Amino acid sequence: MGEVVVQMKIMPGDVAVDLKRLSDHIALASPRDARLHNCEVQPVAFGLKALLITFIVEDKEGGTEGLEEIIANMEEVESVQVVAITRML
Repeated sequence: MGEVVVQMKIMPGDVAVDLKRLSDHIALASPRDARLHNCEVQPVAFGLKALLITFIVEDKEGGTEGLEEIIANMEEVESVQVVAITRML
C-alpha cells in the first residue's frame, strides 16, 4: 500500500481555544497510520482562526474517516473538513 497526503481544516469551537495545544492534542490522538506532517494557523474572520493540518495517511479502505471522527469528537473542535487528498509520489 502507498500513502496519501491529506489536508484538513479544523475549526475550533471558540476564539479562545489555544490552537497550539489543540494541534498537540490532535497529534497525540491520531491513529498510528496517520502522521501529522505540517500544521498552519489560518485566519478566518473576526479573530477566529482555523488549523490547516497536513497528515500522511496509509492509502486504505475507509480513508480518513477514523481520523476525522477522532478530531471531530474533541471538545474544542467545532468542525473538520477534508480540503485536499493526493497520492505521494
